[in-house]
Amino acid sequence: MKIFTKILAAGILMIGLLGVFTPAVYAANGINICSEENQNSVYCQNKDKGEGQVNGIIKTIVEVLLMAVGAISIIMIVIGGILFALSSGDAQKAAKARSTILYAVVGLIVSVFASAIVNFVFDGFNKPPAKPDASSSNNKE
Repeated sequence: MKIFTKILAAGILMIGLLGVFTPAVYAANGINICSEENQNSVYCQNKDKGEGQVNGIIKTIVEVLLMAVGAISIIMIVIGGILFALSSGDAQKAAKARSTILYAVVGLIVSVFASAIVNFVFDGFNKPPAKPDASSSNNKE
């Protein structure tokens, strides 16, 4: 137990010292990406389109979470495959491997549908209001 405590303390000390010796890094501020020759780039066309608004932030969070869930699901599918290969005929281990793969696939499908629902809802909110048609107005002359 003493050896484990010493190793743990040394690991925590090394991780703590990594934070002390890292230099500060700042972004360059003087670069104009949208100069005259780059006006038609996708970034320059969309840089002021409301990504700072709440719905843009939520959509970005959902996209990041979807990528994380996708990566975790793929890792769990691989782990389930390894468990299945190592089950060596044991029915209980094979069932555990199958359930791991099944839960990973179901989680991936649910996260894709959740992302689709969020995108559908926010696209509905971002539509401009319909302008009334001149023929349907109730103006009395």
